[in-house]
Amino acid sequence: MKKENSLNNLFKYYIDIRMLRILLLGAISGFPWVLIGSSLSLWLKEDGLSRSTIGWAGLIFAVYAFNYLWAPLIDRIQVPILSKKLGHRRAWIIIMQSFILGSLIFWSLINPSDDLTLVILVGLIIAIASATQDITVDALRIEQIGQNEEKSMAAGAAVAVVGWWTGYKLGGVVALFAAEFFEKIGIENYWQLTFLILGLLIILMNICLMFVHESEDTDRKFKQNEADEVIRKKLSKNKNFVVTSLAWVYGTISGPVLSFFKKNGFSIALGILGFVFLFKIGEAFLGRMSIVFYKEIGFSKGQIAIYSKTLGWITTVVFTLIGGIFADLYIINTAPTALTMCMR
Repeated sequence: MKKENSLNNLFKYYIDIRMLRILLLGAISGFPWVLIGSSLSLWLKEDGLSRSTIGWAGLIFAVYAFNYLWAPLIDRIQVPILSKKLGHRRAWIIIMQSFILGSLIFWSLINPSDDLTLVILVGLIIAIASATQDITVDALRIEQIGQNEEKSMAAGAAVAVVGWWTGYKLGGVVALFAAEFFEKIGIENYWQLTFLILGLLIILMNICLMFVHESEDTDRKFKQNEADEVIRKKLSKNKNFVVTSLAWVYGTISGPVLSFFKKNGFSIALGILGFVFLFKIGEAFLGRMSIVFYKEIGFSKGQIAIYSKTLGWITTVVFTLIGGIFADLYIINTAPTALTMCMR
């Protein structure tokens, strides 16, 4: 009977205001990939640059594979004024979104054929800002769900994926249709104008971000300061600026890295990092070069928007939500067994 009730209430975990917030955070995370992926590739292609040049430009995606290196710094460093007013996570997201918005405005003023190095450099800034905001987006998303809410966690994981692909795919739809529209009405620098339209979407997402709840984690700060004090005492009995700074650096950067390798073992930890890097690189190059291929075989920007972006988004959303439901069903079916084993 309880299992039937659980099945009947399965979808209630998706009808939760927190899922809407997680969806937004996923979209914020996925949207920059449109800028340095599809949009940049097609912009360079239509400006007459070669496939090899477009491929080399894709190296900017490599920063996503290494953002864990500065994640501890982002977790510790407070943004002046904004961290207190908006919350630590939201403050960092706003700052990185501002960098991305500024980069789009800069892109709207230059041409790849005249300033290719500058275009790629601005793309690198977008990639770094995006990879950095992903750190805080993921942390803020995880904080939306309590640790003991297993079914909500499964639903939240599915919604986060849907949100990411919504930001990426539907952002691509807006970019491609806007560029095609401006091109057809005779605007020469249609991609530059498109980037300004995409900048408006960033402003809209930042406004919506203000409705995402962020709790002040004083316990986390207390534990961080406590760990710093333990390290400082091991370094020296005297408390001074140099020792305190060394303790902070060790606790912030070295501590999490060493903990990761110690917990998993050197071989497994290295294997995990290598897998993440290779997976990200392959995914990045495939995504950005496929749109060049579509253009070369004769598809228009509107057709790419419909077939690759819109239909791709629908497929991803449907099967991601089905996967989330299966995960919920697994939790429902295994929870009673686990409870019985614990009672024994």
